[in-house]
Amino acid sequence: MRDEKNILQQVAWSAACRLVTFDRRALSEAAQIGIDTAGTWIRRWVRAGTVEALGKRDTTTEWYRVIGAARSLPAGPDPVKQSSQGNMWRAMRAFRAPFTAVDIAAHSSTDVIAVGRDEARSFCQMLTRSGYLKVLRTAVPGKREAIYRLIRDTGPRPPRERRVRAIWDENLGAFTHLPEAGA
Repeated sequence: MRDEKNILQQVAWSAACRLVTFDRRALSEAAQIGIDTAGTWIRRWVRAGTVEALGKRDTTTEWYRVIGAARSLPAGPDPVKQSSQGNMWRAMRAFRAPFTAVDIAAHSSTDVIAVGRDEARSFCQMLTRSGYLKVLRTAVPGKREAIYRLIRDTGPRPPRERRVRAIWDENLGAFTHLPEAGA
């Protein structure tokens, strides 16, 4: 867990250095972290003297700036790790108009990560089943793609499917969670 927090801090710091001046929302978007997490890191950096508050640009938003000499302080490997699901989720969040799986595949592929049409289709279907996407037009195999709209944007990290072991109790008509061994 400690390594995960260090990586998260590195991601946020790298984004802050790229932005130079930022508010909580800008840092959250650039680092793909939650807005509360961005605020936590900003407060810590201000206390540490690596970031300074610039004041409010509009009546509600506090802006900050990375102090020039501090830009190289956090050391370590580049923590930004791309994933196909992360890239697809970011593309979906960025689209303001309806999109297809082909659109997502095209906008999610990078030099490092190649996202195929089938992978994008599968991800869209999983998000549709779980209530994140709405189908605006159904697909006709071989003729047209389904059109989707993001209806549940929960933040910068992509939703992921998990497999959970459980027991079905016929008496209760419900699932009972099966805890991990040794827990």
